[in-house]
This record gives sequence, structure tokens and C-alpha cells, in this order.
Amino acid sequence: MKPLRNAQLSRAMLIGLALGFACNVVGATNTTARVAAAQAARRVIDFRLTNSAEIFAALEKNFDALEAIVHKAGAQKCDVLVLPEDTPGLLNWVGVNESLAKVVLPKAVTRMIERLGAAAAQYRMYLVVCSDHIESNGSMYNTAFLLGRNGREIGRYHKVCPTWGECGARQRGKSLPVFPTPDLGAVGMLICYDLVIPETARALALQGADIIFFPTMGGAAIGEDDIGVQALRVRAAENFTWLIVAHRGSGAMIISPQGKIVATAEGSDGLAIADIDPRGNREGGDALNRQRDMRARLFRERNPEAFRILTDPQPPVLAKAPISLTQAEMGRIMARVLTVGEEEFKEANRLVANGKVGEAATEFERLRREYADSWIDRRSQERLAKLEPNTAKPDNRAAGIAAKYPGDAGIESDPDVLFADNFESGAMKKWDNQRGGIVMTETRPNSGRWCVEMRMDRGKNHGGDAIKWFMPGADRVYARVYVKFSPDYQYNHHFVTLLANHRTNRWSAFGKAGLKPNGTYYSTGMEPWFAWGRNPPPGEVNLYTYYLDMEPDRKMNKYWGNAFFPSGPGKGAAASDTRVIPPLDQWQCWEFMIQANTALDEADGKQAMWVDGKLVGEFTGIRWRSDMDLKVNCFWLQHYGYDPGDPTKQYWKDSQSVWFDDVVVARQYIGPMRK
Repeated sequence: MKPLRNAQLSRAMLIGLALGFACNVVGATNTTARVAAAQAARRVIDFRLTNSAEIFAALEKNFDALEAIVHKAGAQKCDVLVLPEDTPGLLNWVGVNESLAKVVLPKAVTRMIERLGAAAAQYRMYLVVCSDHIESNGSMYNTAFLLGRNGREIGRYHKVCPTWGECGARQRGKSLPVFPTPDLGAVGMLICYDLVIPETARALALQGADIIFFPTMGGAAIGEDDIGVQALRVRAAENFTWLIVAHRGSGAMIISPQGKIVATAEGSDGLAIADIDPRGNREGGDALNRQRDMRARLFRERNPEAFRILTDPQPPVLAKAPISLTQAEMGRIMARVLTVGEEEFKEANRLVANGKVGEAATEFERLRREYADSWIDRRSQERLAKLEPNTAKPDNRAAGIAAKYPGDAGIESDPDVLFADNFESGAMKKWDNQRGGIVMTETRPNSGRWCVEMRMDRGKNHGGDAIKWFMPGADRVYARVYVKFSPDYQYNHHFVTLLANHRTNRWSAFGKAGLKPNGTYYSTGMEPWFAWGRNPPPGEVNLYTYYLDMEPDRKMNKYWGNAFFPSGPGKGAAASDTRVIPPLDQWQCWEFMIQANTALDEADGKQAMWVDGKLVGEFTGIRWRSDMDLKVNCFWLQHYGYDPGDPTKQYWKDSQSVWFDDVVVARQYIGPMRK
């Protein structure tokens, strides 16, 4: 049986219904299917490869890893597995090898379907894969393939709404087909940017789609925070369909027709798995009428006559919103940004590192012109601002953001500030979570009337803490806080921290002591390290850090945070002339920062710390993340300690306190408060 093409699908659906095939598709009830969405790691073919043998060797390596995911889903007795967009990893390669792609793509797609389809067929499991593909008419489409339980193609879908840049080399699909199956119900497929356009999911739902399979590398909306995930939930809920999201790197999930996330994937090559009724979970309504299947009302309550503007190719809004680049221009930029552009940006950064500032500035100017409106344009603009003559640097007691706001008045309105709290409300209203021994006090503020005291009382608590998320976060974040230790202060275990949490799990960086980071989180905390008999309390200032390439504790074979002291990583009190010991009973300005690495395998991340505006430690060459969307998005104000139980050493007093005041978190260096 030949696979159905888009133009044949609607007719095939009607024929299936007429022949009674729909007795399984529509009339069946209480049928459960185990569905799986893959969170496949980022595996891309090197765009520099032009030798066919090398290209296909790299593809086979990718297929080996993908086949392992298929076997994992099969072992879990899944009925269907969805793999992410650009399943074989050819997207970047195609962008700069269009001529060769016409030869490589058809063979690569055939091989992908043969290998992965055969693996899935061993478990009688449906499979969805996705890739750029060149059809027999010579046109390239971003294409999703639905394979049946026997590993053969049931049908394919061409992406209907590619981005403006994608359209430079790819054609738009012309239909939104629905595929009848005997056990999964009616199946639709969408790809990545498709779902940013709400009409795509609605068109599938109006054809009776029970499930939408969604291979992607992004969300369903353009914006900050978690709006992309929330939009996915809305697409499912507004159409009362199951939405199965296969996401590269992170974000794979299964969403019910009521908009609930019923399963998520964890870690690289993880699976989101759920047992679902493809025709169930559609109850809904209001106080006046409730339906077992809310589509019965929803799609009758539409008013199609009023929607004609939706099919107008030139709606009035386009006259108000012109676009500066053609599809071809944006397509060229997109292809180069994903490949040679990233290399050129790294090379410009190397010029700066080698002291060739003038050459670097010229290169950044060229990159801005070459890659207009891309991330390379924005980052190059940031680099140029730093290279301008007479631009102060925070490494040299520079005037930071705080210099513009005497007494920090109005600092929270600065465009680079992510969060600020001077506690003058007399409460912790701005914080998302707080626990333990927290007291608002008027007796010891750094400025204004109020500050916050966090105390540890032996036998009663382990201190106190407060958490603030600023999702989705930023690649570079600074945190400044004024700190004062009580006169008899002795010891603490952990202190103020910046964390990068996965965008779909704000707690992913918490509770990971002893574990090596897996790419879904990283963190660093500025804290005093007290070593009994080696330094005075409260201890030596250092950065306590969890990152991808961190070193384990060789004795315990655990990954406790690595310490970065002013004298260097792990040096501690060994270099006593560089130690920074905070005074007791005196306010100090502490500031620290994280700058994430710019590419998957690039160890160009950084962290640094300042005390009273003086740089006391700067550390480069750090690979924080393997997911470029993993940003710093949380500040943890904490004073945590415990009694180690050594009767010969009183690590901390029966009661000891830390006072905090004038917290600011920003994308740029902040600096001490201007009095």
C-alpha cells in the first residue's frame, strides 16, 4: 500500500468513514493507548562536511542513538513514539549546503524511515519522525512522517506555516491532513512554528483530530517567561485535543484536552510517557450546560461567516507592520547564523581576548550588518558597547547601575534590573517563597527603615531563606546584596545563590547536592567558607558552584559544589594573602555574577564576585550548560546551617544571625549603592 499524500487525505478519511472504518475511529470508547514523546539530545551534522561518506557515517551515528530511544519506548510497551523536529540533525547542514542537500536528503530520509521504522515495528509501535525532505517535484518541505505499527509510512505532513526565514529555501505545505487509525483515533501532525499560528490546531480539530503529534524545537508563542509552554496548554484546551510534544533538548510533554500537563520528560534522551484515552478527557461546560465532549458545543458555537478575514492573504494589519527583510534574505541569515555565523562571532571574541580590540570592534560592526536582527547582531552590539573608549568596567571599581540611582531610588525601573527589594514595605511581599527564621526588623538597616534578619537557633531551625524567580531569565546575571553578620557569628553551610532552572521546572536546580549537573540546571553561591582553626569566622569569601564539567569529591565519589576562592578554584586558605574575610557586625556590599557559555561545546562561561565594589575573584573557561535555552532565572537569599555534631568543635553559636538589605538582581554590573 502506497503512503497517502496530503491531497489524498481528506478523501481517504471520508472513504474510511463510509466503509465503517470509523467504527473504530469515532465510536470506540474506553480504549487506552500508551503514548511517548522524546526529549532527544541535540545531535547535529557538522555543516562543514561535504563528503557523502562522512555525512552518512555521521547520520548513522545519530540513528544509532535515536534507535536506542525507540527501543527504550518499546521496552516501556508504548503504542506510539514521537521524535522531535529535525530528527536526523540535518537542519543546520542543509542551510549552507542546499545544492548537495538535493542529493543527500532523499537518501537520508529513506534511511531514517527504514532504520527507525524497523526498530519501532519490533514493538508494533507507531512512530513519528520529522526532517527536511525533497519531494519528487524538487521542492523542499519540513516534513513529518507517521509510520504504522508495521514500520511503513501511513502518511506525511508538510509544515504549513514555516517561519519567514524558512520560506527562503522551503515551500509551504498546502493542507492540514488528519490520518484515521484503528486505535489512536484520528491523528494530526504539526511542526514547531505551526502551533504559533492558532488556526493550524483548530483546522485539525475541526476535522475531528483526537491527537496532535507535535515534533518541535520551540514553544507555541513568542514572548518571555513560560508563555511558550502555557500556549501549548491553551492550544490543547481550546480545541479539546491531546497534544503530544516531542522537543529537542528539553520540554517534551503530554498535554490533555483540558490543558493539563500529564507527563514530562527528564534528562537527555528522556521520554514523557502517559496512558491516555485518545477520545476521552473532553468534559467541559459552564453553569448552564456541561458536555461529556465539549466539542459538541464549542464547534457549533463558532460563527464562520465572521471569520473571513482569517483567509485574507493581505489583511489590513500588514500595511501597519512592514517587514524589512525578504524571505530569501532572512533565509540566508538564518542558515548562516546557525553555522558560520556562530563561528565568526566566537572568532571576534577571541580577538578581544588576545587584546586586538580595534580589530574586534571592526569585526563586530561587520557581524551586525551581516546578521541583522539576529542574536549575533544583538550580542555584537553589547560587545561594542564594552569596547567603546572610556567605558568603565566593573573589574575596576566601575560605576554600575546603582550609580545612576542615589539611594537606589527608582532602580527597580531600570531596563536591566530583573528584581529589586529594599524591604521598605516591612514585609517579604516581593518574594515567591520564604521559610524558616525570617524577621523583619527596624533596628539594623543598611538604608531606609527596614531590613530582614535571618537567624539560626540551635535545635530549632536551620536558618531562613527566600526565593525569587525571574523567568525565563538571562544568559548573564548579577546579584547584589548588603550583608551583615552578628558580632558572635561563627559558621554557616550555604548562603546567597544564583540558579539556572529548566524553563518547565522552576525547581530543577534545587536538591541536587552530591549529583553531577546533567544540563538541566547550574548554580553558584557567594558564601563564607569557615575552616576550623584555619580562618576566622565567618570564613573566607568564595563561590560555591555546580556546573557541567565540575570535579567530583574523590573520597566520597560525589559531586559537591566546587569552590572558587580569590586565590583560584579550590585553593582556599592555601594562599592566605588573597583571602577575603568579611568583618562581623558591619554592613558590606556583596555582588556576584554568572555569564553562561555561548555554545554547546564552548567553555567560555564566566563568574565573578565583588566586595564593596572591588573585584575579588574572576573565573573564566566554564561550561555551564548544554542547553542554550537554560538561563539564570532564580535568586536564593539564604542563611542555612546545621550542627555537624562534632563535640570538640562548636561550629555555630546557640543563636547567630545575618541581616540582608538592598537586594538588586540585574543583567549588568550593579555596584554599591550611591549614598
